[in-house]
Amino acid sequence: MPTILQETDLDPITEEVEVAMTVAEEQEANRRFAPTPNPGNLSDGGVVNGVRITPMAAGKPLAKGRAAARQAWMWNGTESLLPLAWNPDGTQHDGARRYLRKQHCLCCHKGGFQTKWCPNCVKTNCQQCGISSNRAKIIPCFYLRKQDVPYPARFYGSVNCFLEFCVRRDERGFLTEQDMRIHARSRHRVEYLAHLDTIAASKSDEIEILRARLESLERGKVERKKEEHNAATERMARARAGRAAKQASKSPMVDSPTTT
Repeated sequence: MPTILQETDLDPITEEVEVAMTVAEEQEANRRFAPTPNPGNLSDGGVVNGVRITPMAAGKPLAKGRAAARQAWMWNGTESLLPLAWNPDGTQHDGARRYLRKQHCLCCHKGGFQTKWCPNCVKTNCQQCGISSNRAKIIPCFYLRKQDVPYPARFYGSVNCFLEFCVRRDERGFLTEQDMRIHARSRHRVEYLAHLDTIAASKSDEIEILRARLESLERGKVERKKEEHNAATERMARARAGRAAKQASKSPMVDSPTTT
């Protein structure tokens, strides 16, 4: 149950000042109490919303926080993190044994059980593995070393996530653009919508620029056609004038009649 602020703890003068806050004071308060974006890993401490977090053990601060998980790989090469369970004193963990004991069936591809036989194959009376009697079909679900994975698959490619601070980049990229978009829509929904809006805005700007260029080209074509038409009209007028002058020079002179 959180501690509730009592009315006797309120300062009327402070309350009146907070009610009559200016725009600048309100912006400053919003900036101070705004949520910390991307606080990152806080296992070793950090600052969130102006509050410094320090790892503790037995009431004493620690220079480094304790690990919360260990790295592992599934039977098909998928990278995973196995949560660690600690004792109340925080001095010993279980090494994620409850996850490392889990098994996987290569016959029906069911996993997560901790027995030497597959419950699903036993339930369905599977004949391919002899009702889960073939021990070669039962393998560990998780491996602590990547080179021990029996059936590694290619999960990573050269397509990076659109967010620069996402771990799915470089050696952990996606195989296709579609996989990246699915990841972005599920893990970075707000950021991806803003990214799409930015792309749409830039495309609209490019369309406007291209439209302006096309209009400029069309105007240039019209002006050139007008200039060519005027030049052709002028040449035709000069040619007609030249032909008329030439004909006038070739025609014989006729004397006007005289009267006696």
